[in-house]
Order: sequence, then C-alpha cells, then structure tokens
Amino acid sequence: MVDFNVVSGLVWLGCGLLILYLGYLIAFRGRAELHGNYDESVDPAYVSRWAGGTALLMGVLVVLYGIQEIYYGFRPYALVGLVVALLVLSYVSKLFAGGFGYQE
Repeated sequence: MVDFNVVSGLVWLGCGLLILYLGYLIAFRGRAELHGNYDESVDPAYVSRWAGGTALLMGVLVVLYGIQEIYYGFRPYALVGLVVALLVLSYVSKLFAGGFGYQE
C-alpha cells in the first residue's frame, strides 16, 4: 500500500509542474493574457517578465514542497509557509499584471 504522504506529495508535484508550465508560457513565450488580472493597457513584455517570473517562483516552491512531502512526510509548518508564500506571491503577481511599477 502506498503511503499517503507519497500520494499527496505527487499531487503537489503535479500542481507545481502545471504552475511552472503556465509561468513558462507567460514569462518566456510572452503570453501575458494568460494571467487573470492582466491589464491590456500595460506593456505585455513587462507583465511577461515580472508576473511570469513570479509564477515561475510559485511553481518552484510548490515542486519543492511536493518533493519535501514525498521524502519527509507531512510537516504542518512547511505547509503553512508554502501557503503564506503563495498568498504573498499571488498578490505581488496581481500587482505586476495590473501595471504596478510600469513606466511608459
């Protein structure tokens, strides 16, 4: 029988890979319109660079958490840290997609 931590870790790993793929599309392929809060008045290259980079960082954190859970099991403080980091990075990503810091 497979340990629950392995199954949960694989789910987190899969979600992290999906986030990495979307971050890749936004950051390297210039698909800024994939971001939910993208403001079309902002330069797509700016949004791709900053919001895409933030999405890539979020994906890396989720993948690392999934690997951690597979090898070391569930750790509540690690999950709380991941959730807080994802909430902060999500907010920062929304700011970048809306044009925060953008100068024409």
